[in-house]
Amino acid sequence: MDEFQSMVEETKALVQKEIKNKDNVPDFILEKQLYLILEELDKMERIRDIHLFHPYYPKGIADSWDYSNPLAIRLLELLESYRELQ
Repeated sequence: MDEFQSMVEETKALVQKEIKNKDNVPDFILEKQLYLILEELDKMERIRDIHLFHPYYPKGIADSWDYSNPLAIRLLELLESYRELQ
């Protein structure tokens, strides 16, 4: 397992944890968003090319999430790693 794949798997686990802990999820994070993020993480892991697939989740984070949220930070870090795969 390479470093990017490992990051994706760890991030998926964090997203799934948020889905399971619905009562503790901040109001700005929608459950539907979390499921869409999981789908996008799968695509990122499979495609590995920012020119062929650009995830939508960063726009959702920019529009409505708190930037200090640990999951938001992790997702944006993963996006940077994804961009560097070229």
